[in-house]
Amino acid sequence: MPTRAVGRHSPRWRWSLAATATLLGAGACSAPGHADAPTFPHDGISHRYGETFVQGRAYYGVPVLQKSFFWDGNGEDDDAGLGVHVAHFVGDDVAIGAGLNLGNWFKSGQDAQSAELEGFLRAYPFHGGPLFIDLHGGFQQATDAVPTGGTDWNFSFGFGPGVDIPVAEDCSLMVGCTYHHISNALGRMNDRNPSQNEARFWIGFAWTL
Repeated sequence: MPTRAVGRHSPRWRWSLAATATLLGAGACSAPGHADAPTFPHDGISHRYGETFVQGRAYYGVPVLQKSFFWDGNGEDDDAGLGVHVAHFVGDDVAIGAGLNLGNWFKSGQDAQSAELEGFLRAYPFHGGPLFIDLHGGFQQATDAVPTGGTDWNFSFGFGPGVDIPVAEDCSLMVGCTYHHISNALGRMNDRNPSQNEARFWIGFAWTL
């Protein structure tokens, strides 16, 4: 009686090959060389409840003239500076914190320097995603009238999006753009309150503590 050869078209042969490949793949994944490779359970800063992070950044502000959103703005002074903020996650993807911005205002003639204390709220609308939204407000004191024609003190308010880019374990590169408004609250018809609206572009790093 002729014997039936088991060739490559045999179902039994295909199932045997699949089972062998699966076992080999499982063995490779559990090989000592792979087991010793470093693993990072949380690339970038952690967004989980109870975590705290510190963020350092540099920014540049470009004035947005006349009415934008809800406020008039006649200030025309560019500004740049450095900021440091600390925040605590009060829930997954939601953090509350505070920070300090030290800035230089490029005025015609002599520049002015300022210190701005602010509180902020940060929310990541998509769990596990890099996009976040900041909302902040505070008080600013400068060495001269800011913007030109105003006063050396102002209240501040702003909001804007940003992107959290993981670069290492517990460390992220942060890039964002904030709509930033300053005003001394004397009223938009007051000559001493030109106020200023600006697009504040910033970049920095954040670390989970």
